[in-house]
Amino acid sequence: MKRRTGFALMASTLAALLLLSACGSGSSPGDGGSGSGKKLVIGDVLFDTDAYQIAQQKQMQKYADSLGIKIIFENQQGQGTKAPDLMQALQTRGVDGIIMQPANANVAVPLVRQAQAQKVPVLGWAIPFGAGVTAPYVGLEEKAETEAAGKAAAQYVQKNFPGQPVKVLIVTITGVSSCSDDRMGPFEQGVKSVAPNAQITTVNGGADRNTAVTVAQDALQRDKGYNIATGCNSDMAMGALQAFKSAGLGGATNKKPDHTYFYSINGTDEELRALTDPTSPLMADLGLTPKEVAKTLIDTMEQMISGKIPAYSNHTVNVPDKPLGPDCTAANDFNKSEYFATTNLPCVGN
Repeated sequence: MKRRTGFALMASTLAALLLLSACGSGSSPGDGGSGSGKKLVIGDVLFDTDAYQIAQQKQMQKYADSLGIKIIFENQQGQGTKAPDLMQALQTRGVDGIIMQPANANVAVPLVRQAQAQKVPVLGWAIPFGAGVTAPYVGLEEKAETEAAGKAAAQYVQKNFPGQPVKVLIVTITGVSSCSDDRMGPFEQGVKSVAPNAQITTVNGGADRNTAVTVAQDALQRDKGYNIATGCNSDMAMGALQAFKSAGLGGATNKKPDHTYFYSINGTDEELRALTDPTSPLMADLGLTPKEVAKTLIDTMEQMISGKIPAYSNHTVNVPDKPLGPDCTAANDFNKSEYFATTNLPCVGN
C-alpha cells in the first residue's frame, strides 16, 4: 500500500513538472517568438534627419520601450547610396526585422531581397519599394487631403487676388513616388479643378533644404508671379518660403498673404509657428502624425515577426494625416502630442 502511494506521488510530481515546463515554453511579444526569453530587436532605416524624422524616431523609441522591444536606428540622410551599408549593419547586429523608408526605391530592391533571403522580414514605410520585391507596407492617407488643399489654395487666390492668373510653384523630390502620386500630384489636380488654366511650375528640391531654397530662387528669377507655392515636405516648402522672403515676396498682413499663398506638409514646430503667425503666408499644413505612425510601424513589424502578417505579402496599412489651419489651440495640441513640444507656440490663444 505504501509502495503504491509512493508511485502515485512520484507520478503526480512528474506531471506537475511537465505542465510547468509546457506553460513556460510559449512565446510572448518582445521575446523574439523563440521561447528563449530573447528580447525582440527591430532595426529602423530612417529617410533623413529633418524635424519629422527626429520626432518619429523619438516616438518609436518611446513606444518600443513601453513594449520591452529594443530598436536600432540607422539613417540614410536622404541618400539612397547609404542604404546598403546600413542594411548590412542591421543584419550583422542580428535584428529580428527591419523597417525601411527608402531614400531610393530602386536601390532598396536588392537590399530587401537579401534580408528576406536571410529570413529577416522587411516592412516598407512611406515610400514604396521599387518593382521586383514583395513586402508589407505602411503608407499615408494623403491624396484626398492634398487634393482638397490644392482646391482651397486656388479658390483663395481667385477670391483674394481677382484678375490674377493662377500660377503655382511646386518644390518636389524627383523620383519619390509619394511626392508625385500622393502629395504634389493630387495638389495640382485640386488646383486645376478650380482653375483649369493654372500655370504649374515644378522644380526638384532634391530632399535638401538648401537645394529647395536655390531652385525656388532660380524660379523667382524667371517669374515673380507665383501666387501659390508648396513643397513635398517641410524642408521643400519652408525652403521655398525662405527664398520668397529673400525676394520680398514672403509676407502677410493679418494672415492674408501679400503675394503668395503657401501650403506645407509635415506639421513640424517651424511650420506651426509660421501657420499661426499673422505675418506669415503659410495658410495650411498637412500634419504627419509620428506618434500614430510609430505605433503602426512597430505593431505591424511585431505581427510580421510572429507570423500573424505574412512577411512576404502585399499587406498594406495606411495612417491618416491631420489637416491643420491657423487655429492656435489645435496647433499647440498637435505640437505637444506629436512633436514633444513642452511650451506653447507664440500665438494668440496659447
